[in-house]
Amino acid sequence: MTFSARRLFSTLVLLTISSALWAETSWQEQPSGPLILTISGELDCCPSGTAYFDLQRLDALPQSVVSTMPPWTETTDSYSGVRLSELLTALGAKGNKISATALNDYSTEFSSDASLEYPVILATRRNQQLMRVRDKGPIWIMYPLNDYPQLRKEEHHHAMVWQLKSLQISE
Repeated sequence: MTFSARRLFSTLVLLTISSALWAETSWQEQPSGPLILTISGELDCCPSGTAYFDLQRLDALPQSVVSTMPPWTETTDSYSGVRLSELLTALGAKGNKISATALNDYSTEFSSDASLEYPVILATRRNQQLMRVRDKGPIWIMYPLNDYPQLRKEEHHHAMVWQLKSLQISE
């Protein structure tokens, strides 16, 4: 076997092991750190129907960055976190309606369509700094409004829940 073939084989083995570890992640167990997000509904990953996340679990997922100016701020900032579509796919979530609830019990329901079509993220950082509760954290659903002006609609603004604590996925 040539060096290139061995390298390719090694890379494939590592990817397979990483994928297996990713698949074995038990999101239905309580995390070791403070609980910041609960996702419930029909989830392939969790027979209990509920997945629990602390910051460490969310940070372990692939991260994305969105630079945007939400209607409630006066500057364009950089927000980072996991893409909502990637998280729902990883959980094996079934359903196209998402009910989001904030720490103050504000709740809204929206279709998952935009989060599948656009890079909507669950932001945990603003300008590379963890968002505190007083700064609309620890999680803020962030739409890429600057890159996709068509998202500047009231229906998407309502879905940009800050101080997010839970998501309920349904048909």
